[in-house]
Amino acid sequence: MPDMPYQKAVLLGAGGFIGVHLARALTSTGIEVVCFDRVQSTEWPENAKVIVGDFNAVPDALLAEMENAMVFHLISISRPSPSTQHAADEIVNDVAGTLRYLEATRGCNLRWIYFSSGGTVYGQNDADVIIETSATDPISTYGIVKLTLERYFSLYHKLHQTDYVVVRPANPYGPGQSPFRGQGLIAALLHKALKKEGVEIWGDGENVRDYIYILDLVEGVLAAAVAGQSGEIYNIGTGQGYSINQLISSIKSALGCDLKVTYAPARSVDVRRNVLSIAKLTAHSGWQPQTSLAEGAMLTANWINEAFGTSPDVSTNKNKGIIE
Repeated sequence: MPDMPYQKAVLLGAGGFIGVHLARALTSTGIEVVCFDRVQSTEWPENAKVIVGDFNAVPDALLAEMENAMVFHLISISRPSPSTQHAADEIVNDVAGTLRYLEATRGCNLRWIYFSSGGTVYGQNDADVIIETSATDPISTYGIVKLTLERYFSLYHKLHQTDYVVVRPANPYGPGQSPFRGQGLIAALLHKALKKEGVEIWGDGENVRDYIYILDLVEGVLAAAVAGQSGEIYNIGTGQGYSINQLISSIKSALGCDLKVTYAPARSVDVRRNVLSIAKLTAHSGWQPQTSLAEGAMLTANWINEAFGTSPDVSTNKNKGIIE
């Protein structure tokens, strides 16, 4: 675990899958951890300070905690989707909301770590691996919002010397990830396989993604937070890609079970290939992922089996140990 440049960390959106794991990792360093979200999570470390509220209300108590702190910004109301129905709300809540904090903390001593997207900001890109300077051409409002906020952080860095780094994560997976939310393909496939249920895939199953185990992602985020150069962007992935069909084949082989697959029409929001180069973060910090896909998938499968069992009805325990 790297030495922290500040003795306090504030997590905006600490109740999600990444946020909970990040809060636990930060707590283990011995620094003060402040968890902020709309509701309190039972998954947060016991000794974390809790602030519950509306992000867009800009609570005074939250602003006060940001002084002399690392501020991890994970909040986003938008999700990758072909819909533009909520595009205006995404601008009001995600973009305008974040700008209020950037403006309010201009004179503060802090470092922002902004969670962007390792997939949607790049759009369609057929390169074997994507580097941080690759073209950005989002094909969803989610990607546009993430990229817009990256640009605003850059603007505040130039105009007001705001200290920040941007992290662009690949697709995280691991224990604690809900298989029911429409995000987290590996968790969903593992749950379906363990329940002996069929799965529907959008497209032909040949879309390729970079999947990173959650603890490796957290270590990469902390490496960027500590060693990242101010104003820089860092991909955090594995540098290796797997198609959905490869994932399915691997899961069937590892679990020794069948997984019936049906294919539906592809979605316009899904890019064909997205694999991230991690060379920049490795060069700046020495970080590299340690968990193979096979190992991480088995750890996730064991957790899913323990959390939900193998009975057909899991509706009564959908929240057992789930990090939403």
